[in-house]
Amino acid sequence: MFEVVKGILVGACLGAVTALIGYAKSAGESFELEKAIQTVIVGAFVGGFGSYAGMTYQQSFDYLTSIGAITVVEYLKKAVWRRIKHG
Repeated sequence: MFEVVKGILVGACLGAVTALIGYAKSAGESFELEKAIQTVIVGAFVGGFGSYAGMTYQQSFDYLTSIGAITVVEYLKKAVWRRIKHG
């Protein structure tokens, strides 16, 4: 159980790094916390799954992408986020 929680935390950290790198490469764009949080959520999902399945983060991301799970998580995350944001 601890390994899965650790994987979720590592994934969330990797998601945060990805969000910051994405912001840094976008000259002239303002930082959007909403986008960053959503990236962290996907990273946490990938990290948690990878730990549960005994995979590295990259193996987990590749596998989840290949079966369409990242797309499903993106759609679900956006649907929930919109409901929370707009009531």
